[in-house]
Amino acid sequence: MNTENLQKLLRKKSRFHNYISGIVDTKGSFKVMVKKQKNTKYGWVVDPIFQITLHKDNRELLEAIRKTLNCGRIQEKHGQKNLLVYVVDNRRHLVEKIVPFFEKHKLIIKDSDFQKFKEIVQRLESKEHHSKQGLMKIIEIGSNH
Repeated sequence: MNTENLQKLLRKKSRFHNYISGIVDTKGSFKVMVKKQKNTKYGWVVDPIFQITLHKDNRELLEAIRKTLNCGRIQEKHGQKNLLVYVVDNRRHLVEKIVPFFEKHKLIIKDSDFQKFKEIVQRLESKEHHSKQGLMKIIEIGSNH
C-alpha cells in the first residue's frame, strides 16, 4: 500500500479499523504457545500471541496498525529478512486492547480462531491456570486452536 492511499485510509478511523480486521483475516494469527517450563507449578506455561506478518515494504502500514491499537512491537521475522511481524504478547494488552478491538470489529475468516483465543485469554485472566484442572482445560482449548 502506498503512502498516499494509507493516509486516505487513516483519515477515516472506522474504515481503517475495518481494514485492520481484513488484514488480520488474511495475514494475522491468534496463536497460543504451550511450553514446558521447569520453574512453574505444573511444568507448563501458556503464552497467547497475536501477530500480523507482512512484507517489509509494508512497515508503514504495520506502524499505523501498532499506533491504532496502541500496543505491540514490530520485528523482523526470524530467518526471513523480507518479512516483518507485528506482535502483541503482553497479556494486559491482549485483554485491554486486542480482544475488545476484535469484539467490536468482527473477523470473518479467523473468527473461530479469535473466539478460542479470547476464551484462553479470559481464562488466564481469571487465573484458571493456577489449578491443574484449569491449566489442562486451557491447554485443551489451545490444542484445538
